[in-house]
Amino acid sequence: MQAVGEAAEVRPPNAAIAWAMRIERTLDVILGLMLLTVALVLFYQVFGRYVIGRAPAWTEEVSRMLVAWMAMLGTGACLRNGGHISVGALVNAVPPRIRVVLLAVRDVLVMATAGVMAWAGVRFAMLNADQDSAALEIPMAIPYSAMAVGAALLALVLTLARLGGQTPAVDSIMPVE
Repeated sequence: MQAVGEAAEVRPPNAAIAWAMRIERTLDVILGLMLLTVALVLFYQVFGRYVIGRAPAWTEEVSRMLVAWMAMLGTGACLRNGGHISVGALVNAVPPRIRVVLLAVRDVLVMATAGVMAWAGVRFAMLNADQDSAALEIPMAIPYSAMAVGAALLALVLTLARLGGQTPAVDSIMPVE
């Protein structure tokens, strides 16, 4: 029992969870900057089209590439807090022992999917490394590598969560007991 005015003891997260939290915070900042950039670029595109009378060619390409990167980086950023689309009815309806097994199967499937996505992303990036984008004239390996980087971050955050003793949430809505 705590005395009045005594602060509750707050235990720091273990190293794996601390790293997962750092990665998530970094991704949140990067994703926020990317979203701001997309908004500004699209505003400039609309301004160019309707005010200047000529839309810059590069704006559509930049926004498309940034949205692809945001989608792939976002997979790792929202894993631990249950931000992915999911249906938790089955997991929430079963007894705790079966829930542990279902969540372990889910984690194996997520890791397998991340592995396939990383492999395919690397292949697509290498296959298109010699091709330049039309407007920006940058190697197409840059947008295609988003899939590999996002998959690797997803696998890393899931691994860190499990090493830290956390089970990533199935959804952000807590089951009714």
